[in-house]
Amino acid sequence: MSRLIPAIVVFLILSAGIAVRVRAMNQIVARGEGIVVTEADLAEMRKAALPFFVPTRKALVEATVRTVLFAREAEEEGIACKVAAGLNGFARKLALSRCYIRNRLQGARLLKGAILSYYRVHWRQFVDEKGRDLPLDECLKKQIRGRILAAKRPIIEEAEYRRLCRKFSVVIQKNGG
Repeated sequence: MSRLIPAIVVFLILSAGIAVRVRAMNQIVARGEGIVVTEADLAEMRKAALPFFVPTRKALVEATVRTVLFAREAEEEGIACKVAAGLNGFARKLALSRCYIRNRLQGARLLKGAILSYYRVHWRQFVDEKGRDLPLDECLKKQIRGRILAAKRPIIEEAEYRRLCRKFSVVIQKNGG
């Protein structure tokens, strides 16, 4: 019996540690109407982000909430996303989020003279080997539109994030950064 007591004590200590970790992973970081972001979501986002950068906790929380919101809206709007079709869990949310932003960028409108203005201001980028201006044809217009939207992407993304935070009444908890 005396040999059994240390084994029971070790078991209780180990199981308590596991329970604390499970509870910590289920801890809610942000919530809204139909939206819940937990520590487990943050861990998944951290794994996805690590090859590219090591985010601060605040940046990690915001990026995770952003991903969850964009994925939710993509699903609600029925945005087609071939990449997400074969995925599940947080990887699916990341894919849906990217498709959502791509969809928003494709639907973004530019001012009437934006492409011509960009072409004239950045004329040095649009010359051939002999220094002659390239004609502003449809292919070049598409390329310029892509450059303008790439520059506007952070602005559009931030506006969508704010809009969706209001729509879903998202509140980031105190432990969320």
